[in-house]
Amino acid sequence: MPQFVFKVSGMSCAACSAHVEKAASSAPGVKTAAVNLLQNTLRVETDDAFNAQRLKDAVEQAGYTLIILPEQPVPAGKEKPSSSSESEERALRLRLRYSLLFLFPLFYIAMGHMFSLPLPAVLTQNPGVFALTQGLLLVPILFINRVIFISGFKSLLRGVPNMNSLIAVGAGAAAASGLWTLYRVLILMQDAPNWAPAFEALHGLYFESAGMILTLITLGKYLETRAKRKTSGAIEQLLQLAPPKALRVEQDVEREIDSADIQPGDILAVRAGMAVAADGIILSGRGALDESALTGESLPVDKEAGALVRAGTINRAGYFRFQVTHAGKQTLLSQIIRLVEEASSSKAPIGRLADKVSGVFVPVVIGLSVVTAAGWLLAGYGWGWAIGCAVAVLVISCPCALGLATPTAVMVGTGTGARNGILFKSAEVLETARLADTVVFDKTGTLTQGKPEVTDFLLADGMAERDFWNYAVWAESPSEHPLSRAVLRAQQAQGIAPQLAQEFETLPGAGICARVNGKQIIAGNERLMRRCRVVIVSSFAQQAQAWAKQGKTVLFFAFDGQLAGILALADSLNPSARESVCQLRQMGLNVVLLTGDNESAARFIGRQLGITTIIAGVFPQDKEAQIRRLQKSGKVIMVGDGINDAPALARADVGVAVGSGTDIALETSDVVLVKNDLTGVAAAVRLSRAVISNIKQNLFWAFIYNVCGIPLAAGVFYHWLGWKLNPMFAAACMSLSSVFVVTNALRLRYFKPYKIKKGKEDTPLMVQVLTVEGMMCAHCAGRVQGALQAVAGVKKVQVNLTAKEVTVEGENLSPQALLGAVEQAGYQVKNIR
Repeated sequence: MPQFVFKVSGMSCAACSAHVEKAASSAPGVKTAAVNLLQNTLRVETDDAFNAQRLKDAVEQAGYTLIILPEQPVPAGKEKPSSSSESEERALRLRLRYSLLFLFPLFYIAMGHMFSLPLPAVLTQNPGVFALTQGLLLVPILFINRVIFISGFKSLLRGVPNMNSLIAVGAGAAAASGLWTLYRVLILMQDAPNWAPAFEALHGLYFESAGMILTLITLGKYLETRAKRKTSGAIEQLLQLAPPKALRVEQDVEREIDSADIQPGDILAVRAGMAVAADGIILSGRGALDESALTGESLPVDKEAGALVRAGTINRAGYFRFQVTHAGKQTLLSQIIRLVEEASSSKAPIGRLADKVSGVFVPVVIGLSVVTAAGWLLAGYGWGWAIGCAVAVLVISCPCALGLATPTAVMVGTGTGARNGILFKSAEVLETARLADTVVFDKTGTLTQGKPEVTDFLLADGMAERDFWNYAVWAESPSEHPLSRAVLRAQQAQGIAPQLAQEFETLPGAGICARVNGKQIIAGNERLMRRCRVVIVSSFAQQAQAWAKQGKTVLFFAFDGQLAGILALADSLNPSARESVCQLRQMGLNVVLLTGDNESAARFIGRQLGITTIIAGVFPQDKEAQIRRLQKSGKVIMVGDGINDAPALARADVGVAVGSGTDIALETSDVVLVKNDLTGVAAAVRLSRAVISNIKQNLFWAFIYNVCGIPLAAGVFYHWLGWKLNPMFAAACMSLSSVFVVTNALRLRYFKPYKIKKGKEDTPLMVQVLTVEGMMCAHCAGRVQGALQAVAGVKKVQVNLTAKEVTVEGENLSPQALLGAVEQAGYQVKNIR
């Protein structure tokens, strides 16, 4: 569904966001509406009936102003517009300065006598002058902060009260009470020379409370705005990475152009110290690229001809020219910015309770304020006391803290992830990742490098080597599969003349079929050969089995229905695979290897990495079914990189695509690891746990603050404990509560997702595989398992009776101790690896 982003002005709290979302959802053609209170934006999903003007009318009818924004990030080369949060911060700073200018003398006059501070005699001896002076000092403060009254009373009259409504009513009531007291004092002064009643009436003067409330609220909003601006720092830093200018090479002459004018196919030059303006492939030269902003990698990466470069990276040393493949909104940098913005504007399910409460919060508080005033009046207390308690209830209530609890943590968390090369596509994914108990890895291209090489081959009798390789290369040429590319690389130096296949078909999970020069060629796994009724002689079957046990992938070739030869291909492990599996196991997660490769090759990889749960020989269409089966026992994270993994990535609770993966894998995944570092999977889970913990802290504070603060302000504890909250202190508490929530969320900026604490309990587990002879039944397997579990350091024992193998996991395992335990149980160990 089409998405549009609009700017909304006038929102001040969670109640405002609830009103805007409700109004937007009622507009024709709007399917979903989500407000980002931090960025003051509204994101809507629409259908064909959507009309922007009707949406604008609906939002403005609710009392807010809507302006359309571009959906995508600012293109490279365009000047970034001034941030609205910065202009808001400047306006609040000015309001605060001028408010303080009049508040200080007002407070000095009102409270100075309590601290024995010197005051002019005309103020201390004349109650009318004393009250009138305070009133005159309050008027500028009311005018400076008039936006609170305009917004608050406008929303109140429309029936959609917000935080400003609470403050406007509270401060307005205090000012009105002070004005009434001023008239009382002037009337009582007519009984001169006895001014004692007039001095007594001054206790109901709340001018200083009204001024202090407005000033403290402005101070709180200023601090909150400053903190909120820091939460969006990740996006602003990413926007600043794209350079405004670039050097385009035209007829071997370098000419400076705007980055916005770059087109795919252009040749750009990058000198030392310059930032790369687009994605592309280096044609000549070399450089040391600082990719830390995109991947979190601190050290520069050497790049030379043929290497990929990304927009936003910085050339620390060297000079090179590259051809642009992606520019503007199509670069990885722009996609990262878009993902971070979308994730920041989405809502985590944990925040739904706060949203529901925020929708009714302000009307409930106003009702409680009225009840408080009425209760004290009925109890026999005066108007001054009743109004003071009612005003305190109004100003201590803080819907801002509720509204900011979730989005601040989500924005800072997604920004922290982006700086470390971990991109969450939504807040819901950020919440779900922490609940996972199983992580499923694809093998080829994920746990391995994804670039297999031919290591061995065996040809059928009478098959000429030159003919075999000719037809093998011609048949595999149209395929982009990693195994096909490996076959082509194996004979790249032989100079085989290109030959176009007359027919070609890819068989997912099996192989390919092709016809070249009238010869039918089938290439693939053993299952494909048997399905096509190709006879595999015993010598070839034995050799294939031997290669498979060495962890190699076996590729069979048949020409015109007859087996022509077999190839063995080996793929090296991803350097981060072993550490990633180790970290996930330390975190208590079950790790599963899911692959379409044969079981022997899969188990070989599993043994190297310490993965004991292997699901091998799975067709691409069946990977999704395996994920669905695993989901019956908990939440599943699927990690993959290819087209074959797309259904499984989409089915999993959290799909993780490595950065080197295909576009379709990146599109169907929920989390993207920009760099091909699998430890990012554990880092993503840790970051998810940290963000949700931070949200829970914020929500707890927001709820508990209001639960405790409102009764305290209402004077509930006065008769038992003598506690009564002054409206000025209530305003200070209200301001600090939202500042606390935002500041707590900012702590996530310092979270290090790749940093894992090391301790005794985090010692990596060793894996030993024993080949045991003599095991005949389940009873034998049980005896061997029991004997090994008694060995010091053993954590887990898994017996495969069919393969006669026992996998032992533990700390500081001694092969001699394992050997002795098995032999003592009456069995023989043939091999330990």
